[in-house]
Amino acid sequence: MGERVKAPAVAHAVAVLSLIAERARPMTVTTVARELELPRTSVDRACEALRVERLLTRGTDGTYWLGPEVAALGATARATRPRALTFGVLVPDQDNAYYSAFLTAAGFDVAATGDRLVVRSAGGSVRRQRAQWVELLDAGADVVLVDSVATHGFEDLVDGSRDRGVPVVAIGTRIGGVDVSVTSDNVEAGVLAGLQLARALPPGARIAVVDGLQKNANAERIAGFLDVLGDFPDLHFVARARGRVEDEESGRAVIRDLTAEHGDLDGVFAVCDPLALGVHAELVGRPHRTLVTSVDGRSRAVQEIMADDSFVATVAQDPAGLARSALVAARDLSEGHWSRQRVVTLPVRVVSRADAERYESWG
Repeated sequence: MGERVKAPAVAHAVAVLSLIAERARPMTVTTVARELELPRTSVDRACEALRVERLLTRGTDGTYWLGPEVAALGATARATRPRALTFGVLVPDQDNAYYSAFLTAAGFDVAATGDRLVVRSAGGSVRRQRAQWVELLDAGADVVLVDSVATHGFEDLVDGSRDRGVPVVAIGTRIGGVDVSVTSDNVEAGVLAGLQLARALPPGARIAVVDGLQKNANAERIAGFLDVLGDFPDLHFVARARGRVEDEESGRAVIRDLTAEHGDLDGVFAVCDPLALGVHAELVGRPHRTLVTSVDGRSRAVQEIMADDSFVATVAQDPAGLARSALVAARDLSEGHWSRQRVVTLPVRVVSRADAERYESWG
């Protein structure tokens, strides 16, 4: 139930109202009591008190649902909030084409609504991104949208934002404790990339993975990829190595080290296009042919796919769609709406040579 309060009846009422809003459907007293692990009599009293205040409505079947006063309070909150919102946006690297596409779409969105973006780029540094987060809070950001440099190390800032009444939307990768995460379907991206590579390789092929920043988006892509390999027992997973940063030079460096230690590889999955482009550029001139797949859908990767069939496919994300979805969630949170989806997952799609000409690339 969280921290102890002096008015347990109020805490019970808030918990009941929050649960019914989160489930987005009418609920019986028995179901609410079971899910909240509260005495049925306490829940019954809370529901009746909320009904009297018109915060809940009781149906003829005995279930409770949100009452008209909830909408009235929401309308009042929207009417009293300053019209223009300031969105603080934290990204690992503003010069990265993915974040450029994201920020361009976000800029168009806020220009149409009169809101404002304040963008900070961390240059891949956790320490810098932490300092920038505090800076945005001190500057009065209404909502913080963050694609973190790493999965962990920001929990205290999430809590600190909440203490200041500032919602946090994780974009691109999930962080524990945030109000909403808006991400691509990274597990599915790894699955699709794995299927493209596995189906193109002969039995006995040797495969490596090139990882990037230590964030759960990359971990989920690799998990999906490795799950696919389990369905192809004739393929051999040899090694996994991490790029220093997510750029082409890091891809080149990682694949040089991998081949020096493990010999020729038949297939490589890189967690993002910049790493994959570096891997492909390093290997394409060698006598041994190595197939490459990745995730992103950037224009340069699509060009390589069309030019050389050893770059098999990239699994495309939609940074513009991600920006729009993240801002929708941010506005809802700023207006005090409970989010019915704690994680918003955007679909991904395969871009191979067969359909590259029909794909609208970004970056």
